[in-house]
Amino acid sequence: MSLQERIIDGTLRAVSPLKPAGIALGAVFYAVFIGVVYYLLVGTVDLVAGLMSGLCGIAYAVFRAYFTHRQFKAGIAAHLAYLRTRHPQLELYVPMIEKLGRTTLLKRSALFIEDGALALEAFNQPGFAKTPKDSITVPAGVDFRIFEVLPEPKTALVGFRSELMRNPYRFHIVNDDETVARIMAFAEPPAPAAEPTSAPAERNE
Repeated sequence: MSLQERIIDGTLRAVSPLKPAGIALGAVFYAVFIGVVYYLLVGTVDLVAGLMSGLCGIAYAVFRAYFTHRQFKAGIAAHLAYLRTRHPQLELYVPMIEKLGRTTLLKRSALFIEDGALALEAFNQPGFAKTPKDSITVPAGVDFRIFEVLPEPKTALVGFRSELMRNPYRFHIVNDDETVARIMAFAEPPAPAAEPTSAPAERNE
């Protein structure tokens, strides 16, 4: 398996909700929610209603997990195809992930290496569009700077602290040692904090 294939496969496994434990937990949550709604509407919950709530919860959890997985897979494939068209010398594509609490989303941006240089591609992709309309390339070094990697031992992702257009910018990628090492090869130490200037002495004249 090539590094590119390993990155894509690892990213899908890291963010994919197609995991038995996650589906089971979701099924329980949805079943309880459906049961509560049924109780509020009818005033009681019998055995049949309980079984139906459980089955509906399982069905919804499985459907939601499968649909979300397909969305991630399609989004990654679309970004990779777009980058290969826009950057014919593409060497490596790394999907960028955004974490919002327990929710993981595919960012509308990606890291890539071309001709030995790292850059960030910011996609202009409307919410329901399957592929990006256009994009902006930001090479690492001036407007896009990576400072440090932020390990997350309990997840299959790793975070990065960086700066985009002089604004703090955090993102996650799959926790793959070779991939992290290749990205960190372009990292730079943060600029030292400016020393506070002393206030001018008061003058009594």
